[in-house]
Amino acid sequence: METVKISIDGRELDAGKDRTVIQAAEDAGISIPHYCYHPKLSIAGNCRMCLVEVEKIPKLQIACNTLVQEGMVVKTQSPQVLAARRGVLEFLLINHPLDCPICDQAGECWLQNYYMDYSLEASRFSERKEPERKRQPFGPNVVFDAERCIKCTRCVRFLDEVTQTHELTVLNRSDDSTIALFPGKTLDNPLAANVNDICPVGALTDRDFRFRARVWYLKSTPSICPGCSTGCNIHIETYENRIARFKPRINDSVNGHWICDEGRYCFHGLTGGERLTSPLIRQEGGKLVPADWDSAVQAALIGLRDTEGLAGLLSARSTNEEAFLFARLMRAFSPKATVEVSYQARDLTTVEKILKSPDRSPNYRGAREMGAGTEPGWESWRDKLLDGDLRALYLAGEDLLSLFPDPERILRAIRGLSFLVVQDTTLSPTAELAHVVFPATHFAEKEGTYTNRRGRVQRVCCACVAPAGALPDHAIFGRLLAALGHPQAGSNPADVFRQITAEIPRYRDLTYESIGGAGVELEGI
Repeated sequence: METVKISIDGRELDAGKDRTVIQAAEDAGISIPHYCYHPKLSIAGNCRMCLVEVEKIPKLQIACNTLVQEGMVVKTQSPQVLAARRGVLEFLLINHPLDCPICDQAGECWLQNYYMDYSLEASRFSERKEPERKRQPFGPNVVFDAERCIKCTRCVRFLDEVTQTHELTVLNRSDDSTIALFPGKTLDNPLAANVNDICPVGALTDRDFRFRARVWYLKSTPSICPGCSTGCNIHIETYENRIARFKPRINDSVNGHWICDEGRYCFHGLTGGERLTSPLIRQEGGKLVPADWDSAVQAALIGLRDTEGLAGLLSARSTNEEAFLFARLMRAFSPKATVEVSYQARDLTTVEKILKSPDRSPNYRGAREMGAGTEPGWESWRDKLLDGDLRALYLAGEDLLSLFPDPERILRAIRGLSFLVVQDTTLSPTAELAHVVFPATHFAEKEGTYTNRRGRVQRVCCACVAPAGALPDHAIFGRLLAALGHPQAGSNPADVFRQITAEIPRYRDLTYESIGGAGVELEGI
């Protein structure tokens, strides 16, 4: 890439010739305040917050739309620049309501932060603030407070350029301008909630998260979205050990700056319900009763070991490490065991295809590469179950009765089994039919790796503490393997991953450290 030499605040830099001043500064770790600029949207240049002084140019220039040139000298902190920023902030605050204490954006509002950094001056405005629309629902996940809006137009550009669904526009001019829905439109496209993320103030807020917690109380953990096999990078943000929201984490190799709405809110369905905190064993009278772990493990061994027609079904939300141990466990029970990973396909619209995968599961590919899937595959396994060819079943992380469109037929097949072990977070309808139930942890209470549909291995990180009594899936599989005489399962996911790299050629050169926060693409895809 051709570069030019420039100076920003006295620092000599080499910048790409096609870079703007704000991009060159960001590359060098120099922050220039801005509102309307976004690296994945077109340049609007309307907020004027990124004004900088460029030597030999008499007027201040907007850094977001000024290309670097050889020998350019830029000042971002000169008295003239600081005075311009104070003026911009004063202008934006003329009609902005003084509702920071009740605003859901407080703590991550750029207007609030820049005021503290560059202004801290009392208002000179003595007239009545003009009221505007408040709490207007734009769609199922977005609510609009017009009086907080600074007209940066990020939301409009996102819907015009990324989703190309065009739900929003700017009406009127000057101080009468406002963001509005087109007549007859609702902001409900599959990526709509991203406008909440890119709004720099409190004008657009998330209806699901609104007033649930203050952002400064949230604990943020980098992880991977469990919604589908795209493997979008996210921050899991928790409050009092419960997931409060998902926020997109930037990874240009996977999801860029965005996540889809289905993935953003999928944690509600995956973490809800009353948690299991003790193993359960079915008594002779037919009732499931709590038991200790040793008793539950022994009961599972008696029911599954050396059983004809033994099968295992693993959720594709399981990590690579769990899939690796599950495959080993099922073959330790019986070399003839049929092992498979659940698969859920769907058709996608044009907008959904921007991020969503036809495969609803985050780790179907990885689980099969770990040996938890056999040929001819999921559909053949399903047919064997429905035809009554399976006699005993170990079900890890799935509710069979919710997987199929014909639950009555599945119910008959389950009742025809001689023995059923279910491992799950809640007592699902399928778990209620089991002979042994193991209490497990959900995706945000475990560590490990996922391999997305394109063969990228990424780290899943623990964001919540599991309830006492529930164990991670790998630990449950490890207990069963130890009881079967295979104690080398590994005490934690990192140990299991080292076994994976030793046994599976495509993963041979990987380590947890090399995967890092952005993931690693497997070779030979």
